[in-house]
Amino acid sequence: MSWFRPRMQIALLALLAAYFFIWPLWRLLLPIEIAQTEGWNSYHADTALRAVMRLYPSPDTLIVNNYPPLSFFVVGYLQPLFGDALYIGRVLSVLATLGVGALILRIVMQFGGSLTAGGIAGLWYVATMVRSFHHYIGANEPQIVALLIMLAGLSWFLARDNAGKSVEPPILLMVVAGFYKHNILAVPAAVFLWLLFRDVLGNGLRNWPRFWRPLIIGAGAGVLGLALCVAIWGQPFIANLFTPRPQNIMRAINGLGRLQFILPAMVLWAIYAWSDRTTRVARFTMIYIAVALVLYLIHWSGEAVLDSAQFDLVIATAIGLGVAYQFAGLGAFAKRYGLEAARAVIVLILLVRLVATTHIESFLLLASPAYRAEVSTHAQAARADIKTAAAIPGPVACDFKVSCRFAGKPFSYDDFRAEMIVSISQKKAAADTTGATKPVTEQGLMRQHGLTHFRGRAESGIVSLQRVLFGRVE
Repeated sequence: MSWFRPRMQIALLALLAAYFFIWPLWRLLLPIEIAQTEGWNSYHADTALRAVMRLYPSPDTLIVNNYPPLSFFVVGYLQPLFGDALYIGRVLSVLATLGVGALILRIVMQFGGSLTAGGIAGLWYVATMVRSFHHYIGANEPQIVALLIMLAGLSWFLARDNAGKSVEPPILLMVVAGFYKHNILAVPAAVFLWLLFRDVLGNGLRNWPRFWRPLIIGAGAGVLGLALCVAIWGQPFIANLFTPRPQNIMRAINGLGRLQFILPAMVLWAIYAWSDRTTRVARFTMIYIAVALVLYLIHWSGEAVLDSAQFDLVIATAIGLGVAYQFAGLGAFAKRYGLEAARAVIVLILLVRLVATTHIESFLLLASPAYRAEVSTHAQAARADIKTAAAIPGPVACDFKVSCRFAGKPFSYDDFRAEMIVSISQKKAAADTTGATKPVTEQGLMRQHGLTHFRGRAESGIVSLQRVLFGRVE
């Protein structure tokens, strides 16, 4: 495999990443709902810009805001400069995906990897995200932007830690990331566990201040930020942020199946980590990936939690993969067949898993004029739905919130909020042996709040344009 050298490996990964990116980029400016939370995020960005005191609604409404406020202010206040929040959020998602890939490259190099090793890791991350989690790439959802900020904090932490400088500034940046999206805990948890094991448990308490100072400052900054939010929005902020969500342990177990997209990379990293388990780099990646995996399973046990729960683990695996590529010579395979062959096999396994997909949207956009025309037809249908929703008198509950928002309808119905109310009421009714407790329904909630339900056409959602060779569209 003399032709399959690092330049070819990089080129093939970059080619796949670019190919899979065609679909998210093509749909970027369509008035079609890509992710279920797009309209929701756009509505809240509007509120942050125009009616900030209503950003966290009263618990007796059918809408909820269980995200921290920073992303809504960023996207909302960019609207006067760049246009609608929906499209601003989508562009930020694309830029953040590329930015995270670049930071993965940098972090791998900070761990002693070469530019090639970092490039392999960063490109694998980008290709995996646009291939396996395409409904989040180029969608108005703050998760990836928050992860970009968090990963910048990790890179900054590593730089200052290696130089023996204080690590409080990057910890504060991680706190900022947490106020952009709150469920991205793997990086700070891994960092503090690393400091605990290295500077406290493993060093006879001599470096104890190296652990507790950033911990106290980070926790203090977080508490101060929360206190500021409570001072602005009061009790509704707490009620919204801690909206009850049913938990199901079987859902977490079933979530293990969603690891299929990154499992080969995790195995490749694990082979390296075991062979190099006494070193600082291997131990840090062990902590990082283990924490990210545990947090993924915890998050996934919650009802209505989506694939974004896995993104921390994808990033941690990408960093571990880059390190594994760099130090592939430590493994038994490399000792028998050589370092070049070991690295070639690593990339070959990654490429095979990436091309093993049934989704063909990018191919159809390149090769099928009929499919490109269908995309335009669906966009026209979505615009027609917007006009129909606008003509309905009074508040409307749209299946696609993007349609309701473009129709100028106020935010009156949040399907997540309604689903949680229905789910909790059903459990209460099942537990009531007297039969006095009756479960509520979504339609009943709409009638109770005087809402007209507008289903809209399937064409208003991106699933209607997804195409697979066989099996079920996801």
